[in-house]
Amino acid sequence: MGIATGQDGPGGWSVSISDENGESQKITLSQGGGSSIPILVENNEIFGTITVSLDCTAPFEAQVSCPADVTVTSGENTTVYGVVSDVDVQSIPAGTNELFEVTGTVVARNGVPIVLPGDTDSDDVPVEIPEIYNLEVTIDDPVGPINAGADTILKVFVKNMGNIADRVSETDVSVDCTLITVGGQTSEITNTEIAIGASISTNLVFEAALSHPSRSCDVEIQIISQGSGGSQTSTDSTRIEVQAATDDNEEKKPTEDDTGTVEVVTTGLPSIGILGSTASLLIAAFLRRKS
Repeated sequence: MGIATGQDGPGGWSVSISDENGESQKITLSQGGGSSIPILVENNEIFGTITVSLDCTAPFEAQVSCPADVTVTSGENTTVYGVVSDVDVQSIPAGTNELFEVTGTVVARNGVPIVLPGDTDSDDVPVEIPEIYNLEVTIDDPVGPINAGADTILKVFVKNMGNIADRVSETDVSVDCTLITVGGQTSEITNTEIAIGASISTNLVFEAALSHPSRSCDVEIQIISQGSGGSQTSTDSTRIEVQAATDDNEEKKPTEDDTGTVEVVTTGLPSIGILGSTASLLIAAFLRRKS
């Protein structure tokens, strides 16, 4: 670091990647893929003010913003910042590093431009990809309703969307119906290492008691990332429709009379209306005959 082709050290000038604690040994990007990088320009020359042009090279195909010119008086130093952004940190394994480099060139002394600038200095620093813990859980929707006394199997997936191997430290499944029990298959996705981009799964059994009424039951599953120390979680939900063993809404028909039984009796006799009409015709015929 700090290799100069011009004047350097006591009585010279220098460019370094340094902060208030001294020269930076490593810069770790944020989870958003960016960072500010402190660039220190020191002028120990005895000839007065210098103007230094800066050029920055960023790693990981990042966007970079670098201050153009820095003017520093004799015996002083100035800190400016280069900015690295837009690094896709999730697609690069954690711990990967590449160099950020800054090169300074003296382009003027005491305000007088140098026709052929050639006095340069440079420094670099490793830029490291941070650890991104991002486990994502999904649970399949049921293929249809289940009957009371029966069960259904829902597939649960956990995918590692981060950039470092991880595992689920805790799994919690909740159902808002007390008559549904959940199997213990969540142990199959807990404490199992998941490589970057890989996924694991389990078949989770939900069983409805025989006495379960017809009802919609909401299911929620939550997992916790072990690598994140519990700070990264993921949740998914679905709904199970349960149908009671007998339809709760079935209309009840009368089944009892005074003796405890209601019977509906049908006969082959004509209705009262038909009998009345026949009697009327006979009476009319009798009266005409009598006349």
